[in-house]
Amino acid sequence: MVFRPKTDQSWEYFGKNDPYFGVITRDVYKTDQLNQQTKKEFFASGESHVNWIFDIINHDLVAGFRPSRALDFGCGVGRLVIPLGRRCDSVVGVDVSESMLHTAALNIKEHGLTNVTFVKGDDKLSNLSGRFDFIHSFIVFQHIPPNRGVAILRRQIELLQDDGVGALHFTYGYASSASTGRRLLTFAEQKIPFVSALRSLLKGGRLNEPQMEMYQYDVNQLLRILQECGCHRWYPRFTETNVRGNAFYGVLLCFQKRATDVQAHG
Repeated sequence: MVFRPKTDQSWEYFGKNDPYFGVITRDVYKTDQLNQQTKKEFFASGESHVNWIFDIINHDLVAGFRPSRALDFGCGVGRLVIPLGRRCDSVVGVDVSESMLHTAALNIKEHGLTNVTFVKGDDKLSNLSGRFDFIHSFIVFQHIPPNRGVAILRRQIELLQDDGVGALHFTYGYASSASTGRRLLTFAEQKIPFVSALRSLLKGGRLNEPQMEMYQYDVNQLLRILQECGCHRWYPRFTETNVRGNAFYGVLLCFQKRATDVQAHG
């Protein structure tokens, strides 16, 4: 028997039943509501996101950045892999859900891209080979327990070549707009199975639909990892993510794998 963490099982469920909703939790992206127009809007949002990422990198970190080989961790159905494929010579998409990867491959074919490949993910990223000059992940680590996530972060930086650039997103706390009641409900859904099932039914979902677990990272620990791994040039951009009515503060960490002199005092 192969052990699969609970969060990985949840994403395989969404990959099979509601792959687009599993990426962006808006009801219009549920399988029974998805149509050509909403699907077009879904992929347009990916194009906008990648443009935003590269604007930040070029303006605040590395002017004229043009990556050759990119990695998108937690690629889902390919929302961000597609625009990355138009900017890079080659792109590798990684996801823990085989069903997500199957749908992503169909989308890549539909968009006429031939420079994108997909691999099944695990905590050691053991199916990846070679180095990358761009690593990216957005609204993904927030669903991975931090003890696993920080190990994956270190492994991604190992795969990043010198002077390469990373753009990785993490959540670190509830937004101030989140009510105490909402926070308690989210906690109960994650800890008490029937609470999650009941809420899913009340919202028109399936009885066995898993909870999308949310995790908060210690930003100090993330910065320590960047320093220890020689990623001394970095730029943060704050985010606010809404997942099923809950708002979370987050940060997009853009960084370059380049060591600089560290000032020592005392």
